[in-house]
Amino acid sequence: MSMQPSSQYAAYLPGPGIATTKASAWAARPRLALMGVLVAAAMPLRAHSLPLISSASILDALLLIAAVTLFLDLAFRPVDIGYPPLFLLLSVPLIVSILSFSWSADRPATLRVVINYAEGLVAYLFMVRELEGVSADRIVTYIKRYSYLVIIPAVLLLLHVPGFEPRGEAGRSSGDYLRNFSRLSHPVIGASNNLATVLAFFAPILLYWGHTRRDRAVTRAGLITLIAIGLTLSRGILLAFVLAALLYLPLRAGRRDPAGRGLATKIAAAVVLGAVAIGVFYAVNAPTKNFFESRTSAVNVNQRTELLSYSFAQIGANPVLGGGAGVAGNIAPMQSNTDGVSLDLYTSAPATVSSAQRARIDVHNAYLQQAIFYGLPLGLLVSLALCGTAGVFLARRRMVALAGVIAYALMVQLISFLFEGSFEGTLLRVLFYLSIGMATALLRSVERQQESPAGVRPVA
Repeated sequence: MSMQPSSQYAAYLPGPGIATTKASAWAARPRLALMGVLVAAAMPLRAHSLPLISSASILDALLLIAAVTLFLDLAFRPVDIGYPPLFLLLSVPLIVSILSFSWSADRPATLRVVINYAEGLVAYLFMVRELEGVSADRIVTYIKRYSYLVIIPAVLLLLHVPGFEPRGEAGRSSGDYLRNFSRLSHPVIGASNNLATVLAFFAPILLYWGHTRRDRAVTRAGLITLIAIGLTLSRGILLAFVLAALLYLPLRAGRRDPAGRGLATKIAAAVVLGAVAIGVFYAVNAPTKNFFESRTSAVNVNQRTELLSYSFAQIGANPVLGGGAGVAGNIAPMQSNTDGVSLDLYTSAPATVSSAQRARIDVHNAYLQQAIFYGLPLGLLVSLALCGTAGVFLARRRMVALAGVIAYALMVQLISFLFEGSFEGTLLRVLFYLSIGMATALLRSVERQQESPAGVRPVA
């Protein structure tokens, strides 16, 4: 199998001399726009009270500019979509959301979801374009930097550094506000589950790359990222790591990766370090003790049971088409907090439910949420498309071992969607697409390196 260079570099790669030098210079140029987007993605400060979209972040503004540049690129070359099957799968939720306009009970809410999915695709395409022609080592460096950029604000929040307090809270006595200090949380991305979701995609990639390439800096970044995930105390993500491993191990039966020998030992060491870090965290941070005490009660289990009942009631009310993208349905909660996790009574009075209420109802299960939005047939289609993204990378693992690691990272995300509604978060959805774009660029770079003719080295 041979890979053709993208049209962006085709004029340069075939011949030696000046043309190759130009290609090298192009690929080696500073990625200022890329770093700008990564910084904005790590600390996406928002402006509120905007018309139609309610709020927008710095990341939204930069991705809008990125969308314009991708459109202008069409005058010179086709847009690089990465792996076509992957792009098609990532496009399915956007297509279904657009279709749901025809039956949506709340078209402004549906429009916001359509814009959000479009923004996610832009983030994916931007990452693929900006990292085209870049060496795999350099792409991993960007992943390492981004992981640190996400972790640092979380640590500063925990240390009560001014300017890094949780956004949008009613006051320091608020229960939601104080919960941000019981676990490692992010001042803008959100509480611990949100932070763990973002970091969980990159920890396996960093650990594998650092180990196989004997890169201590990358290994250290992977260990720090894994410890940070542990300090979030996110049960959903931690359980997803275990379940994804159980699902992935049979796929590795009979396969050996000599470069990966000893990786399990490092992972075990990271787990031990994480457990120690959690113990220290518990000992020195009083809110963490209170958090553990609250987790021993049955309140959370009861809330999740109520959410399941609420989900089934909404799906049953409109099983074929749902309420439309971003619309919770016709069964409205009489009582709910801002997370939508306290649903005690239900009523069939859709007229009393505002768009804001519908938009924030989170059933903590992304797949049930798709059925609520689009009905059972299209909801299943969207869910299968999401799960299919891991299949694209699994299919390539026989050629490149890294593809299996990326597939595992995606499986962690997909399994966590069973316990969390992170995929329905407007910011987290964009970061999910952005992460897949970075992983796609990394895998393509490794494939290109393996298939390069002897004597031709990728640009560092």
